[in-house]
Amino acid sequence: MSEKGETVGVLRLSALGDAVLILPMLNSLIRSDKFVSVTWITTQDVVDLVGPIRGCQVIVVEKIKSFTTAVRNWKKLRHVKFDKLILAQASFSAHAISLMLRANLKVGFDNRRGKDLHRLFVDRQVPYANEHFVDAYFSLAMEIGLEGNAGSPDYSLAFRHLDKAWAKNFRSSDVPLVAIHPHPSKIERRWTIDGYRSLIAHLLGLGVKVLVLGGNDPLEEKLNEELTTDLNADAVNLTGKLTLVQWAAVLAEVDLLIAPDTGAIHLANAFGIKVVGLYAVANPELTGPHQNLQFCVNKYPEACKQFSESDPVDFHNRVHGSGAMELIEFSEVRNKVHEALA
Repeated sequence: MSEKGETVGVLRLSALGDAVLILPMLNSLIRSDKFVSVTWITTQDVVDLVGPIRGCQVIVVEKIKSFTTAVRNWKKLRHVKFDKLILAQASFSAHAISLMLRANLKVGFDNRRGKDLHRLFVDRQVPYANEHFVDAYFSLAMEIGLEGNAGSPDYSLAFRHLDKAWAKNFRSSDVPLVAIHPHPSKIERRWTIDGYRSLIAHLLGLGVKVLVLGGNDPLEEKLNEELTTDLNADAVNLTGKLTLVQWAAVLAEVDLLIAPDTGAIHLANAFGIKVVGLYAVANPELTGPHQNLQFCVNKYPEACKQFSESDPVDFHNRVHGSGAMELIEFSEVRNKVHEALA
């Protein structure tokens, strides 16, 4: 142990949404006088998104997809040691990388949240709790001595590399700028095509400028092209046209984001942007915009009753019925959008 404090490693790879959610905990570790150094072990796409974080060292690794990538990671990590390691991801890929890291203490999740034999890769587990992912990451840090909880989450050490002046070019005079990010990582979380088309038409009727966002996945490109066909120039389809950093800059500039359960929600929320989240498959208390659920449409309780085979009161239950998102009605989304824009 260092005379000035302990060295801490945090292992959390992508997905990008989770990388955003862990930032408040990282910021608190950096600012605590208990730790002499904080190191984040993560992937290159996460580094590209969040940018340099003052006071945080970063070790970039690859997700293990082959023997070759495993060897490359091992060569990079074999001499790395921490006083304490927070294993903030319960997946085989993260577990494999954790075996390459030495630490006096490795802390992880409880058995209910720790998937893929997570308990075998840690020395100590936090108690189970019904809590948002942001609060869950803080629970891990508190287990190694961090004082305090999420409180008012601070994202200010990250995203300083974004070109926010460039993103302002998407504004038209003084009308509201609204982004829609229709496609989540899993198609069961996606709202209906008719719902999105009706919503875009309604927004344009209000005189709002609409940006439709998405990546370069063929399914995503096809969906967003279908949503914007035959609409006027005030609905701009940016799908597949932005880099990761540009995508983040746009989300920092808009007045409102409308999206299902996806990483874009957490990024916009980190910037203080209002979010209309569309939830039925997952509990928004777990995966929604942290501490800002007032504009979310929450059909999760109804979806549990209709489609779930698990106990509907389980905080972490996911609904896998194909019709869950169809429970969200256009009028509910419209009303939440009006509240947010007001």
